[in-house]
Amino acid sequence: MGGINEVRLEPIVGREHLVRELFWSTLTIGEPLKFELNCAKQYENLSLDWYLSSGAAACAIAMIGDKPVGYCLVCTDHESFERSQKRLFVRLMLACVATLLTLRMNAKSRRFYWYRLKDSFTIMTTRKDLPRDVTLHAHLNVHHSHHDGSVSLKLRSHADWVCHQSGARGYFGEMNAVGGKRIVSLRRVGGAVVANSKNHTFSWLTGQDIHRLTLVRRLEQLETLETKTEQKAA
Repeated sequence: MGGINEVRLEPIVGREHLVRELFWSTLTIGEPLKFELNCAKQYENLSLDWYLSSGAAACAIAMIGDKPVGYCLVCTDHESFERSQKRLFVRLMLACVATLLTLRMNAKSRRFYWYRLKDSFTIMTTRKDLPRDVTLHAHLNVHHSHHDGSVSLKLRSHADWVCHQSGARGYFGEMNAVGGKRIVSLRRVGGAVVANSKNHTFSWLTGQDIHRLTLVRRLEQLETLETKTEQKAA
């Protein structure tokens, strides 16, 4: 297994196909879907297109040798992102409706999109719990074979760097956890959990009680923590 010194971050420009492949191979909390998803291309576009085009400069992919093991998708332009998402969401919904009306959508795809729709409304509610001065967001995804922290630390550092370079005070992200087991560990890495909601889609896919944790990471708090650590070490 690769250690942190073997993990290197690369721009995603020119490696978009690797991001797409990793997205599908890890869609169900590190594992691929176990059924054929109808309207999969439209769903992929909704999930990735903005980051791979307008937001590509702020994103990175983690590599060990020639193997992609994770990626960090960062959004520094909330308004552009929202415009793109609304357009891509409509395209996905139209594709789903057309597939439903022509009786081509399989039962598991119907349940998948129903739960995703429920989750979308939940996310809209939890967004209200975010501090008003935090609009930048980051999405980290790591292959299940590298959940030892070596890859996630590199990706988190990249998100911190992008946040610092953009002049933002902090950023938010969402992570999935079985129940609330990861809350303490998330606080230890310098973040505050501001919302905890059920992830209906992943709970259905895994057969477990999966929660979506919304995490805010503020750079000034990290700088204070680093200063205290340095003072103790001196």
